Amino acid sequence: WNRNIFLAKRASKFYVLGEMHSADLTSHTDVTETTNLAAIEQLKEQRFNEKNLIIYNPPGENDELSARFLRSLAFATFKRRSPAFLRDLITFLQDREADIIEQCGDYAHFDLKRTIWSLELLRDDIINNREFQIIRVKSPDTDSWNSFLKGLGEDRRQWFSAIWLHADCYMYRRIWSIFQRSETLKNYDYFGDQKTSIVTNVAPLMRDILVSTKGIKRSQEDFQYLLKLSTWSNHGDLNITRRGAHDKIYKQIAKYDIDLLADQSFDVWQDLIEASAPVYVDIVCDNAGFELFADLLLGEYIIESGLASRVRFHVKAIPWFISDCTHKDFNWLVKFLRKHEFQELNAFGKRIRGYIRDRSFILCDKSYFWTSGHDYSQMKRVQPCLYVYISQASLVIFKGDLNYRKLLGDINNKPTTQFSDCLRGFQPSSVCALRVIKSDIYCGLPICTVEKLSEENPEWMVTGDKAVVQVAIKHRLSSDIIV
Repeated sequence: WNRNIFLAKRASKFYVLGEMHSADLTSHTDVTETTNLAAIEQLKEQRFNEKNLIIYNPPGENDELSARFLRSLAFATFKRRSPAFLRDLITFLQDREADIIEQCGDYAHFDLKRTIWSLELLRDDIINNREFQIIRVKSPDTDSWNSFLKGLGEDRRQWFSAIWLHADCYMYRRIWSIFQRSETLKNYDYFGDQKTSIVTNVAPLMRDILVSTKGIKRSQEDFQYLLKLSTWSNHGDLNITRRGAHDKIYKQIAKYDIDLLADQSFDVWQDLIEASAPVYVDIVCDNAGFELFADLLLGEYIIESGLASRVRFHVKAIPWFISDCTHKDFNWLVKFLRKHEFQELNAFGKRIRGYIRDRSFILCDKSYFWTSGHDYSQMKRVQPCLYVYISQASLVIFKGDLNYRKLLGDINNKPTTQFSDCLRGFQPSSVCALRVIKSDIYCGLPICTVEKLSEENPEWMVTGDKAVVQVAIKHRLSSDIIV
């Protein structure tokens, strides 16, 4: 009996040792396989970089930003972010097929299959750095887009060698073109559900802001407060999910000043109070939802305080950069506010409708220039009517990061160069930028700011934690006034 116990124990010991040895072998095999896969991926990356002439140094001063620079957000965008975004869009369409069919009709089932296939081809084009294709679907901006594409240099017609701004805009224009091919999906906003759900979630925040700002009078401090609220509302961008719209943002604007790397809000106020009548303010909008709400609130204050007689809103003609505001989004928000159960939102929505009816607020006609590949220095040449139209304004406010990139043309300026000097001649009127920083492009910053922030966090410029309020003043003469 004792011998049997001894043999059983010894067998158990060997069994355990065998299991441990087997586990070690498996673990060793897994490590080896992981190492081999990593080495293969590294080799593929190296070959890709060599084939596509990727530059390992960061962009130099005055270089145009592009994904050919390995150490840039542009490279990260087309290497990882854009392919991941397209994959997520495809998954969204697959998951929401039943809802889309209910909304767009039974034949949408077949159109969805073709649309998803086309999106997969677009994703493959980016991954393999293929040349841009001309746009074949006839739309109001097809000819202008194709003219733009044909005007690019031969080395600027691929995803990783094109100017980042051009490639970014081209991707979203290609997506819209894909949906335009189908009769059932051509009016479907594939970003719409995300934009409306965000508004529903922040309704209590909007109510609190309306309560806290009720009855504020014309003053420098209150104007600067609402201007900064409009700036920081850009946290609601659906591309940046880490932070979102802070539930107490309206109480903490002063605390946010430490993260405002350039603050010319007083200069904006001074420019408005000195402007010659008639005073118009144009707002070139960025995101729908909470940010648009903050823009409307700023617009109301400008009208009610007598700073201007008219505020004109420019929005996108097509779905753009996920959360950008379209005409449909603008009208949806006003209706949402008017119909809301919160009394404060309901009253605000009705006031906005009143401003629209008496033309204190104007939702400007569709302009496809805002969704073109051109930066704003080209507006006077490409879209002279729009340039003349915004020249009527005493102040034009450009919201968000993409508008900032279009103002600067995705040029890697010296960080201390004045904002006005980086506009490259674009100054139809006083130009104000309200921007939460989400890309590696900047100007008009104090000496050593970029170096100090980069030392603390090399990724500071893409987190959305810093912002600027900048303005280039153009005093309008009486002879410039267009009524």
